[in-house]
Amino acid sequence: MGGWPVNRDVNGLRRDVVFGGALINLFAVVVIITAAPLGLGSDGTMAAGLALSAGTAVVGLALVLLLWRTEQAGLLVLFPLALLAALIGLVAVGPGWATNYTGFITLAILYVGLTQRRRVVVELVAIAFPCWLLCQTEITAPIVVRATIVVGIWLLTGLALASRTARDRARTVELVDRANTDDLTGLVGRHYLSQLIDQALGTSSGLDSTLLVIDLDDFKSVNDTLGHGAGDELLISIASRILAAFRSVDVCARLGGDEFAVLIRDTDLSQADDAAVRLLERIAQPVILPGGRVAVTASIGVAGLDGARNGQEVLHHADLAMYDAKANGRNQSSIFHRELSDRRTARLQLEADLRSGLTRSEFELYYQPIVHLQTGAVVGTEALLRWNHPVRGLLAPDQFLSVSQDIGVIVALGDWILDQACEQAVRWQPADPAHAVSMAVNVSAPEMLSTNFVPRVRAALARSGLPGRLLVLEITERLLVTDAPLVRARIHELRQLGVRIAIDDFGTGYSSLAYLRELPADILKIDQSFVKPLGIDSQAVALLKSIIAIANAVHLAIVVEGVETRTQANILSALGCEVAQGHLFAVAQPANDVQTILTLNSRDPIS
Repeated sequence: MGGWPVNRDVNGLRRDVVFGGALINLFAVVVIITAAPLGLGSDGTMAAGLALSAGTAVVGLALVLLLWRTEQAGLLVLFPLALLAALIGLVAVGPGWATNYTGFITLAILYVGLTQRRRVVVELVAIAFPCWLLCQTEITAPIVVRATIVVGIWLLTGLALASRTARDRARTVELVDRANTDDLTGLVGRHYLSQLIDQALGTSSGLDSTLLVIDLDDFKSVNDTLGHGAGDELLISIASRILAAFRSVDVCARLGGDEFAVLIRDTDLSQADDAAVRLLERIAQPVILPGGRVAVTASIGVAGLDGARNGQEVLHHADLAMYDAKANGRNQSSIFHRELSDRRTARLQLEADLRSGLTRSEFELYYQPIVHLQTGAVVGTEALLRWNHPVRGLLAPDQFLSVSQDIGVIVALGDWILDQACEQAVRWQPADPAHAVSMAVNVSAPEMLSTNFVPRVRAALARSGLPGRLLVLEITERLLVTDAPLVRARIHELRQLGVRIAIDDFGTGYSSLAYLRELPADILKIDQSFVKPLGIDSQAVALLKSIIAIANAVHLAIVVEGVETRTQANILSALGCEVAQGHLFAVAQPANDVQTILTLNSRDPIS
């Protein structure tokens, strides 16, 4: 483990010993002082009693101090012996003391109860019987014999108490060790590391320490492809590499899953960042696993201790820096700064606002017309989500959609979009079915992969009365490739409803031209990145020509996105593209404005 050891929890034992010993000595002094008015002893016997009681207190205090330094439960054996010595001495002073010192006996029993914290019948009898025996003046056996018997019984009792206490403490230490140690890697855990950081924060030298939080990139794929056994082997190997990269005074920990941490002593942020870069190189070296050769990368967050209130806050800072490293491309390190905390606060606020946005009816659909390039007629619209945020104003999807997916709101949001879009499409249908206007709706991966997605689409069509052939669901090619079997099954069910499928943003993901014939889709939406160079780059024309030829060959309709100039529209029309959308024709706008366009379009198509 290395680093700063955490003191074992012996505070309960110390408190018991101190409290029990103090009570016994206090009551002994009270009994001795009150003996004189009762005529139980002469001045000499009282002085002797006081001396013996004081001696017992001194011995008890010395033993407590010794126990405090060594933390040895076995020293409890000496406590009953010290009490016994005081008792024997007081009995030997005079016959009156023996019969009136039952209070001291009671306190000795109380001591056992305090230190053991439970009802212990055997110990109580073992303590009470010899005390009673010693105090009986009717017994003719010499006091030396009685005292010898008592010493033997008390010694055995003390040994039993000490042995039990030692076992209990050893069991507690073992449980603490197991709780603080990761079973798989042998590294310390999050709780133990947090304690170490708290200790470091309490010393001036500890503030010079730095924390690294290391998270493996895409570790889930190892478990998914090679199995959890291979994943565990990889974690063990990475843990060994982390340990080998640091000094024995530094502390390496596993925080959980594929996340590790290192507390580095006497290191500033710059030095820690250098150490993080070297560690990234170690981690990236291939690992030989039972299922094959695997290479993983990691993202590392670096945070200093200075200015933090506790260990949890330091861990939080390093976590934020680690997430920043992931957001910037992974396989790199990032140093914590306050702006990251501000971003996190803003993110949490955005999450809270998203959860309440639906119930407050803060979302709205904008619609962008899709036109026929030859006639200029509007043949369809695409529903695009907007958020009327109460503070930040109108927000586009790129400002909140990924967050809604992260927190699980995307499915409920998708249901609302589908219902609204279908109802709006019905309101826009012309009297002549030959001029029907389709409605395109973007579908996220969580929606498509959910088990009840097809029934939800069927219900939305039924509620609105929109024919399935007028609904186009747009999915990304990444989704088609990544979860192909499940997505293909969903698409087959949707086609049975008459719904058409469009591949959105083609060319920005995984599909090749040869793969087009295998895609279970009806429409290919060509990304605007292919359109932008038209009229400037001749190769762009050749590439688009190839895509259009293959799409036509496999009977895929084409919609071109991002048309902004008349030159682009003319080139696309010459290449055989029939349908397009973009700012040249109309921007995304509220339903009422689109209604105006559709009304005008029935008399004078967009040109």
